[in-house]
Amino acid sequence: MSLPSSSFHLLSFQRKVQDALQSVERTLELERKPRLAGDVDHTYSAKYGLVNLTSNAAIIAYMTCLEMLGLDANALKSIDKTQPTTLRFDASRRWKFLKEIEVDVPAERSWEENEETKGGFSISKKKVMKAVNHVVEYHWEVNSVWSVSVYSGAAVEDKKVLKSRDCKTYLITQSKENFTCSADLPPVELSLTWLLKQIDVAEFASKFKVDIDAEGTKTPRRNDAVQHAEEFASQFRLWCDSIRDNFINQHLKRIVQTHNPAIPKRQTHTVEQLLGVKNQYSLFNPILPLMEDDLSLSNDGDDGGDVEEKHHTIGFHSSSDDKNENKSLLPQKDMSKLINQHTQTLDAAVESLEEKWPSKESACLLSSSEATLSLLSSHLIDLTKQYIDSMSYVESMLEIQLVDAIGKRLTPNDLDKFVKYHNARLLSPMPQPFSHAIRCPGHNPVGLIAIEIDEGETECVHTHSREVVQSSLKVPLSAATILHLTGKQYLHGYMNHRFGTNSKRHQLVARARQFSSFIMIIGNMTNASTLDPKDAVIIQNKDEVIVSLLLDELPTAKEFKDAIKSLSPEQQRFARAYRKMQLSSSIFGVCIVQIKPQLETLLCLPADALDKEMKLTQELMELFIEYQVPSDMLSFSGFQENVATEDKVSYVKNNVKRVLDVVNAEKEKQLKSEQAKTEMALERMAQAKMREAEMLCTAPMQQMQQMACAKIGSARAAPRLKMAMREDRRLGSAESDNVVFPNEDMQARTNFASAVDRRPKLPPSDRGVDFTLIPQILDEAVERCAQSSALRSTTIKIGKWNRRRQENLLTDPKRIQLSPDDIKKEKNKAFDLLDALSRSGSLPIAYSELHVIVAVTHCFAKDIMSTVVCDNVNPIEKLECSTLILASAVHGVPARELIGDADELQRLEGLLPSLLQAAENKDADTDKIEAQEG
Repeated sequence: MSLPSSSFHLLSFQRKVQDALQSVERTLELERKPRLAGDVDHTYSAKYGLVNLTSNAAIIAYMTCLEMLGLDANALKSIDKTQPTTLRFDASRRWKFLKEIEVDVPAERSWEENEETKGGFSISKKKVMKAVNHVVEYHWEVNSVWSVSVYSGAAVEDKKVLKSRDCKTYLITQSKENFTCSADLPPVELSLTWLLKQIDVAEFASKFKVDIDAEGTKTPRRNDAVQHAEEFASQFRLWCDSIRDNFINQHLKRIVQTHNPAIPKRQTHTVEQLLGVKNQYSLFNPILPLMEDDLSLSNDGDDGGDVEEKHHTIGFHSSSDDKNENKSLLPQKDMSKLINQHTQTLDAAVESLEEKWPSKESACLLSSSEATLSLLSSHLIDLTKQYIDSMSYVESMLEIQLVDAIGKRLTPNDLDKFVKYHNARLLSPMPQPFSHAIRCPGHNPVGLIAIEIDEGETECVHTHSREVVQSSLKVPLSAATILHLTGKQYLHGYMNHRFGTNSKRHQLVARARQFSSFIMIIGNMTNASTLDPKDAVIIQNKDEVIVSLLLDELPTAKEFKDAIKSLSPEQQRFARAYRKMQLSSSIFGVCIVQIKPQLETLLCLPADALDKEMKLTQELMELFIEYQVPSDMLSFSGFQENVATEDKVSYVKNNVKRVLDVVNAEKEKQLKSEQAKTEMALERMAQAKMREAEMLCTAPMQQMQQMACAKIGSARAAPRLKMAMREDRRLGSAESDNVVFPNEDMQARTNFASAVDRRPKLPPSDRGVDFTLIPQILDEAVERCAQSSALRSTTIKIGKWNRRRQENLLTDPKRIQLSPDDIKKEKNKAFDLLDALSRSGSLPIAYSELHVIVAVTHCFAKDIMSTVVCDNVNPIEKLECSTLILASAVHGVPARELIGDADELQRLEGLLPSLLQAAENKDADTDKIEAQEG
């Protein structure tokens, strides 16, 4: 349900109530000055009192209308309260053919005739002659019957008729074919069970009251009592609409339209007049959310006993709890006056209808009974709509007051800013932006990676971060090659929140600086020490790679348990195993490998030796990626001690130059081979031309002479053609520098055996945090904490790839979307380089970083304003609980130890007693995490 109602218009409602206030002031005493509740200062509990008062007024107004339909005090006493009660409307018509009569109908044509009488005097007479049509009329007797009745349980046959009419009228038609003789309307039923439960039959009073202490009570509008009242109002409105549409506008209208005499007569009353009968009267609506500023003086001694004589059967229930409570509410005495005013205007309208319309006993199809039925059904529609709008107005007051207090309507972005500010003050350590520079100690960054939210303006997400105990990370490139990464490892917990269907767009951004490069590997953690690589890319020279991230929410622990509790044991075990796999595979990992430090290790160079060797670095990467040259052919292999760094670099440069010379020589060789093939093809073309010319010599002499001339011309043109082709070859040779040498393995992997003895030893296998256990720990913690039942484990998947690249230093960067084939090519390039940097997995990579991201999402069913106003939920407190659960799992400490402020800890202990347990009673989740640390 939206805020406050999809069909509620505040300004229209306010104007309607302001118009009604004029009648209210005339009804009440002179000193009474009631106003709309939103214009009066009042307390929060007064809103509950206003809802009770308005709901009781609506119930009394309903019963006043039903009383005019026959549901009076005697009928109420006779109803069996132990069974459901139903209000039923039935209607039928029966046709009976009476006779057939031929009538003369004057036509519009006429003419004059003159007659002369001969005798003593000549007399002339003029006659006007008119044409007539002979029309056959069919006379029918129509029996229209309708009734409003009530019955208990399923005993429809024992129904008690409250109001009915059996009318026999006579109609005339000009056709007897295709005529329906009888029809029964489907019965229209309405359950009165809820309405009758709100009435104290002993006192004949309405006793509606919201139970403030009930579990389902959230706000004065959002509670079980008001929800049932609004549901009844909606059903009541549908019942009245069906009477107006099906009975009056279709059933009666069809009978009236069937009446078609040859000589029509003007109808005194029509169906259109019947439908609009309510518009002829100003009926007072007592359902008004009114309050007064100060009733202390006028309410003194008010016991409700001096109320003028009641004009209605049902009154207000007198409760001692309501006395001297909520002084701003109108007293029952004044409300009774408003109810009396409603009854008086309704009685006056019904009496007027009985005077203006034919009586019930007449043979007219449209009588005062149908007019009263139309009036009451239309008025009940207004009453039900007014009640629902009044409840929406009470809720809109909460929204308006909240906006006035804050100064604006809050959006999810506003809450994001507050949560960042609040967490920075609440938690220690506080969440940090997920934006990490890629660098070696003591050096400038070569790039950065970040996870951003793209909502018009990009902003980094904040995560709970922790550097975990380093352990060897395995990254399988293939079945034969497994990387061993010994760099730093970080665990990040991302707390996402979603209001309604408003989801955020996340993206992973990686940027490299000019003349810098690194490799980014994206995948999922399959176990404690293995990253399954899904994609990889080399980022260099101001490249910017943007990868959209898709956050897929899993069902909460409670939803999962509720869904499987009715399954068989085998099905439950299958569901639990699959969910465990889902939680374990939801660990998203981003691995960064720095290229230049690893090149120095691979080539046996000292640290920082390649810092200023930009050209050499680019050539090395080209040889490894494009030509897959073994590193043994390029690395420093001297065994002398105390060799200067410059000499080692020069040695590597010479090795690179020799390999490039071989590559260039092979390029030149292939180029010459292609040129020779081209020249041979041109020679064959020239010889074919010559043979064609010789074959033409067998022609007649004249042709021989012509051909001889042509031969001379062709002999002269042939050298020019050959020279032109040679010139083309010279031009083409200038462009052949871009010819790519075919990728060859060059038996690189066979040379790794000699390098195995020289590789550094792998560090000892210290057991770090088992990242795959974090989602399960979170799932169990959420299940124990009822305040975070809406917290969902979230998987992160990869979406579209975009890259912004500057082709050279003189052009502007361009952004393109990478196709699946482009992504696969980039992955192959990155894997080739990683294979070379690690000597096919035999050389560990120390200059690496692993960032493991565990994401959870707190889901709110409505938008932020509806969450606060309609559900009476403080999203900040809900997010505090979820944040503490996530931070505790990430940092491996009890939640209470993360709160640095003693006042905040005391406040949260009252809100989250089960989560913030004493320090000596360590959380089981912490034990699980610490058991995985070395």
